[in-house]
Amino acid sequence: MNFTKAASFCLSLIMATGMSALVSVTDASAKPKVTITMRIERLSAKISKGQKSKELTLKEADHLREDISDINARIEKAKEKNGGKLSYADQNKIEKDLNKVSLKITKNSLNKRTANPD
Repeated sequence: MNFTKAASFCLSLIMATGMSALVSVTDASAKPKVTITMRIERLSAKISKGQKSKELTLKEADHLREDISDINARIEKAKEKNGGKLSYADQNKIEKDLNKVSLKITKNSLNKRTANPD
């Protein structure tokens, strides 16, 4: 009898541990997905903030805004071709282009910091 109780206890302990691990994995993956639209809004805000703080010149900010405008135009064109939705291939291309814009913002901002160290 004692062996059966010990085995039962071990089994329930293993099951409880497994369930808690499952819950923590589900909670970790519950982050909200960042959409392309959200990224564009964040990058636009970052450009404005960089221009106000003098980390970006007017010319640099305008070029970056043009890049974002071009991306928006391509999004609209791709949606028209695909029934109002972006294909996975188009999404990947747009994400790569947004990454490039993000890198340009960071690069231009850091160039100003290294040129004028305080």
